[in-house]
Amino acid sequence: MSKEVLEITILVEEKFDVSFNLDLGFFGLILKFFGY
Repeated sequence: MSKEVLEITILVEEKFDVSFNLDLGFFGLILKFFGY
């Protein structure tokens, strides 16, 4: 049981990290576009 919960938690964290990095990358592109 605990092992399954741990695996699900890792999957959720990985998906969150990817989406978070995409958001930061997109935000960085906007800042570069406006010359910041």
